[in-house]
Amino acid sequence: MQGKTLGFLVTKFSPSVYYGENDCPDGLTPTTDEAFLLTQTPAERLRLLKPENALEFEKKWKTDYTTGPNGEDICRNPRSFLNDDRHPVHLTVKGAVSHGMNLDGTDDGRATARSCKHEKFRGPNGEPGIDNQLYRVMGCAKNWRGDPTNGSGMALKYNNYMKDGLHNYLIEIRGMKDPRNTEEVEVGIYSTEDKSMLDGAREHLRNQTFAVTKNPRWRNVTRGKIVDGVLTTEVIDTMYLDWFFALNGPFGAVNEHEFRQVHFRLSLETDGTLKGVMGAYDSIEVQSAQGRHGGKGVATNGNRDCASEYKSMAVYADGVPDPVTGQCTHISLSQDVEAVPAYIIHPEQQSTKVASAK
Repeated sequence: MQGKTLGFLVTKFSPSVYYGENDCPDGLTPTTDEAFLLTQTPAERLRLLKPENALEFEKKWKTDYTTGPNGEDICRNPRSFLNDDRHPVHLTVKGAVSHGMNLDGTDDGRATARSCKHEKFRGPNGEPGIDNQLYRVMGCAKNWRGDPTNGSGMALKYNNYMKDGLHNYLIEIRGMKDPRNTEEVEVGIYSTEDKSMLDGAREHLRNQTFAVTKNPRWRNVTRGKIVDGVLTTEVIDTMYLDWFFALNGPFGAVNEHEFRQVHFRLSLETDGTLKGVMGAYDSIEVQSAQGRHGGKGVATNGNRDCASEYKSMAVYADGVPDPVTGQCTHISLSQDVEAVPAYIIHPEQQSTKVASAK
């Protein structure tokens, strides 16, 4: 393909959180200990919170509340708690605005062959038909919401994983004739086994060289177009990427993202970087994988009610209906994406470098 080739290292790949004025009017989703206390009478809550009853309180919420009738671990076996009323669906985002993209092609959220009926958001600029059910169910959780200045705890965690070298991603744009407007480009999204170098402020350095993963499963290619400096890609039916997270040693290493109906919308910034969002459906099993690998400690030390998280995603899942039950198995999401210029080497290129964006 004729035209310029630009390479990028992804430096941000984490859940999008919109900060409106009244997104969570019902309050924030209770943490595990708070959720347990809500199952008790007011008098019992007061009793358990007295200092002399601290050990009893710890046992009740860290052991009894997080264990099923057959000894099930709340995070390793969240499906076992689907009918457990002690673990309700999350308090959801009530605001009408969210980051994201229209994944099912409808503005009203009606059911389609690839989606279940669901409520839609509108975008920050008034775009209709935004799909982001993961934000709907997790956007009022304390570990997700954070604040506009510092960001959410989950975003910081996921982006630090990339700084720590657990997994890293590359984006390549090929055939670009004009950075403002090019009718057709080829876009590659890849994993890389190479680690990123950081500066003294723990920010990714620009213009590093990375080799594309040798695993063909984690190499994804689509086409797109650039209009007024914004790259919009065609749909990727299924996109796999490496996803190593720091829980449970080798068990945390054998994970991967499995995104469906993937769309990217990325702005080519004047400083040579990329900035935008990825919209996709992700399996609720993949979304709950971190809790499964972390086990009960995620519910106790991390104070996340894995059973409520899983139940909430199952209730609000809007993508990839099961052919037998009709129940959707995937949930729509939006990922914030940022990337800096980088040199990219493909396995067959040996030491050949492609042009960086800056």
